[in-house]
Amino acid sequence: MREVSNMLEAMELLRRRVHREMPIQHIVLLLTVAENPGITMPELVTRLDMPQGTVSRNVKILSSYVEWENGVARTRGRNLLRTLPDADNRHVLAVFLTGRGEALVQELGRTVGGSRSDGLAPKPVHRSDYAAGGLGLH
Repeated sequence: MREVSNMLEAMELLRRRVHREMPIQHIVLLLTVAENPGITMPELVTRLDMPQGTVSRNVKILSSYVEWENGVARTRGRNLLRTLPDADNRHVLAVFLTGRGEALVQELGRTVGGSRSDGLAPKPVHRSDYAAGGLGLH
């Protein structure tokens, strides 16, 4: 039963750090990107078996973006993911964790695995993995 307690603790961590009603779709998307840095939007559609619009909307919510409200720019989103044009096809977006997303996933990994950070910890990402635009971490 310790595994169940660890998973429950991880869900509570997400509720505290991100949003108390974070949908399972967002959790699965976040963890899929953590396991596959640079995964493209079409690959996410296939991997998660979700419509393209759903994946796009969820990536936007988990990213950081600006909305104009009464002439004032307001930052919205969870700042856990970011997108860059894919290195092979600039018309396709690749999805990565932000620094905040990496820290959250590492903490989830430690929570689920006890003191270990395996299983859910993001793979190391190198500068060469990104498009020529640089790392662009938030």
